[in-house]
Amino acid sequence: MCCGYPFPPDYEQSNAKCPVCAAGKNELDFIRAACVYDDMSRSVMLPFKHGGRIKFARFMSHAMIWALRDLKISPDIVMPVPLANRRLFQRGYNQATLLSREISRVYGVPIDFDSVHRKYKQNMGHKTHAQRVKNIRGVFSVINPDAIRGKKILLVDDVMTSGATFAELGRVLRRAGATEIYGVVFCRVVRAD
Repeated sequence: MCCGYPFPPDYEQSNAKCPVCAAGKNELDFIRAACVYDDMSRSVMLPFKHGGRIKFARFMSHAMIWALRDLKISPDIVMPVPLANRRLFQRGYNQATLLSREISRVYGVPIDFDSVHRKYKQNMGHKTHAQRVKNIRGVFSVINPDAIRGKKILLVDDVMTSGATFAELGRVLRRAGATEIYGVVFCRVVRAD
């Protein structure tokens, strides 16, 4: 499956893929986005992520659930993409955790906050894809492999830029024995080439 890249109406018949999936860089079974990162979604996402507007989480998570509506998935756990402790302290909350709450409730499965830890690295904003891949390499570590082994995991994050974070987290989770890994984000950056 593909990541939800905006395709023409005959997308399902064409087997078209987004650039990440076509290049074979998608470590997940699929990634879905509720919308494209544009002026409209930015006006919600940035205040939510950086401005403390956590009340937007409900609307955003419902949009994400809607993006998953046609997929027959049955995750065992919902996992917000972890934040490094330093970033969590600076921001005061993990935006992915806030988005995960309603998704977890709808799917009727627990949220796993603790099985994976993330080391602090500098912010990845305004980096190229190659720089993002290099920067994210090795930041995730599974500290509770028994909670991951044999599980189907739905990863949750607010925005996907290059896919490097999901790819690295997916790689680490597969190595720990996850059987299926899905991803869902509120918005996805699409660059015109």
